[in-house]
Amino acid sequence: MERHIPSYFEELYSRNEVEERIRELANEIAGWSGAGESCRESQVMAVCILRGSVFFFSDLLKEIPSSLQPSFCLCRSYSSDQNGVQQQNLEIQLEPQGIEGRRVLLVDDICDTGNTLQVLADLCRERGAVEVKSAVLIHRMLPDSKHVPTFAAFRYDGEEWFSGYGMEDRNFAMNYPSVYRLRPED
Repeated sequence: MERHIPSYFEELYSRNEVEERIRELANEIAGWSGAGESCRESQVMAVCILRGSVFFFSDLLKEIPSSLQPSFCLCRSYSSDQNGVQQQNLEIQLEPQGIEGRRVLLVDDICDTGNTLQVLADLCRERGAVEVKSAVLIHRMLPDSKHVPTFAAFRYDGEEWFSGYGMEDRNFAMNYPSVYRLRPED
């Protein structure tokens, strides 16, 4: 069955390109995360920043050869009614699992302003994480970003909105396996 792709969607990264970059990124992360793989107590805690990173998180963790403990965090920084409109306050619900003394990998779909990742990294450090790194599917290269991800599958210059592979067009097309750049609707 074929997917309906709206006319204002332009494929930016195909399903195959996304899968290939995730495998490459997993190898980069494995060099860092693998250090504690033989000890259950020192495995990395990987935090999925919901909702957008759910597909990226799942696919990425399956490709990393060392053991990681999955954890979840719900963050809301953008309106679901209008693309690109930030909420006034960042809402965070971080699972109350033991972060103290742990290495943490924050996994998100995109780093735009960097605000979400910076707030979460600071929160993890406040809760006693010994090291915090971040991995994103797309790092939008903004000069005034508050956070620079440690690992990024793709780097993008431009302000267009994205949809697919966890990112959404007003709650639409999150489950599409490619990443689309949205052009203005006619």
